[in-house]
Amino acid sequence: MQGSDTAQTNARSRTLPSSEESGLLARFANPVSLVILLTVFALALRFVDLGARVAHQDEARVAYWIARYAETGVWHYRPIVHGPFLVHVNSILFSIFGTNDFSMRFIVALLGGLLPLSALLFRERLRPSETVALAALFALNPILLYYSRFMRNDVPLAAVMVFALGFLVRFSDTRKLRYLFLGVASFALGFTMKENALLYVACWVGAGVLLYDHRLFLRRVGNEGIAGAIPPRARNWIHTNDKQSIALKVLLGLGVVVLAVIEFFLIIIFFYAPRSQSQPGPGLWKAFSNPSMFPDIIGTATIGTWNEFMSWTGHTDHPYLPFFTDFLRTLEVGALALCLLAVVGFVVDRYSGDRPNDIVSFGFYWGIASLLGYPLVMDIKAAWALVHVVVPLAFPAAVALALVFRWGRDGYERRDDVSAIAAVVLLLLVSAQVGMAVYDTTYQNDQNPDNQLVQFAQSSSGEAKPLLFDLQRISQENEGTDVLFYGSELYSEDESADDIAPVGNGGDGWFARLPLAWYFEAVDAEVNSTTDADDLQGEKPPIVITMNSVTTCSDQSGTAEDIDQHMDGYSRYQFDRYGFDSGCTVSSMAIYVEEERIVSES
Repeated sequence: MQGSDTAQTNARSRTLPSSEESGLLARFANPVSLVILLTVFALALRFVDLGARVAHQDEARVAYWIARYAETGVWHYRPIVHGPFLVHVNSILFSIFGTNDFSMRFIVALLGGLLPLSALLFRERLRPSETVALAALFALNPILLYYSRFMRNDVPLAAVMVFALGFLVRFSDTRKLRYLFLGVASFALGFTMKENALLYVACWVGAGVLLYDHRLFLRRVGNEGIAGAIPPRARNWIHTNDKQSIALKVLLGLGVVVLAVIEFFLIIIFFYAPRSQSQPGPGLWKAFSNPSMFPDIIGTATIGTWNEFMSWTGHTDHPYLPFFTDFLRTLEVGALALCLLAVVGFVVDRYSGDRPNDIVSFGFYWGIASLLGYPLVMDIKAAWALVHVVVPLAFPAAVALALVFRWGRDGYERRDDVSAIAAVVLLLLVSAQVGMAVYDTTYQNDQNPDNQLVQFAQSSSGEAKPLLFDLQRISQENEGTDVLFYGSELYSEDESADDIAPVGNGGDGWFARLPLAWYFEAVDAEVNSTTDADDLQGEKPPIVITMNSVTTCSDQSGTAEDIDQHMDGYSRYQFDRYGFDSGCTVSSMAIYVEEERIVSES
């Protein structure tokens, strides 16, 4: 990214017309207040009814392990759970807000809602109207909104990486060290969230190489040769300083770099250091009373973490085209307007003015690389990966969106009704497409399997929350075993075996209980399991859960058919774990609840 001299050149080459600073909507000349208003609106959209949706299985398993960590103080890095950021932050939030769906999604909604604020960090590289447009796209895109209300690391990672880029751009523009250290902190936090922070680095390096190629080309056109690709600021600095002064400044610069590296690793070590409060072995908090543990902890948090991550490959051996096609379908539903605007914005920026805007080109290259690259590294088809495509494409999209706005405003001020009306129609079409997609995907059909943003492991029991609240209440009021799971698919030989995230994917029936396992853990229910139907002939717990029989699977053993005759005095409810049945991967569960425990709604 270029320095502040080039930033000013970019600003001048795309000089704000005088009407940008006056007229009907003059406040766009100072975008700060509008960006803040958009951020408040974005937060409201993310927090309204945040806990209403039944937990996705990924949410449920990680939330379960976080709740166990909050109780036991034991945690070790497991790639299956991704980075430790949500683990450590949510363990604190659970103690503040309670263990529930709202608290587990709180930090994701907060970071997703604050993402529009990052637009202000680029305000010297963008027009005021483009800055506001960028904030609006971050606030209202359906994919970003849906996954800001979902406990996964994707939106937090995208948010802190955009802030990291913004802080580094501000440092480049202002040379104020606070922006450098804020950028390093944000960048390090990204690496505590999810392993694909490495893909951000790869995309940024690739986009940076292309930007440097821009500079080489432009310098050649200007007959300055390849040497002219050195930034003017750097050349002037060398010419205007003597050797002693240069040496001193280089030493100071190296000192700043060392401090930044130390800052990065301190954050990494804090988050990745093992915790072992109730177990033997090294742990971060133990080390303060036993400093000899620190070498082990630092090694585990850095080299050990790196080795464990690199040895975990997931299941990425799949055909490319079906995943890429699924990505395109998701973009059609959740980011159609943004993608079209991104192409237009990139083309307009590249071929108008004195030179392309670095941040616009950078965002487009970064977004296209992500779109083409993520189908290679994904292990399942999941719309959350598109977060990492939508965020960078918002930069060129903001250029096109702001351009349409300026057409309309300038047409209004020139009394050009055709231009003004055309711009208004385009803006209304974009707003309508985005608004309808937001309402449909995030609020009306947020668990519907037909929703392209909903991944297979989302429960399709849309009205199940009252039942789940009832199950939690009964578990809290009961003495003894609260819940009994029946059947080989739900059986666990050791009910405490999954209290800590396993190294692999686990092998017992605990995983098949999700997301219900999370809801029972949230109220500290006593859970047991059996494969013997005779265990249900006598006295039983108030809640019994098993799998329903389905026609898609020839094996009907260990299902509700085996125990239904033993469940007199119990009401039977249906709960769907997934969006649909798939062979013998059965979604439908039967939940039996003792009738006398049910509180009448009348």
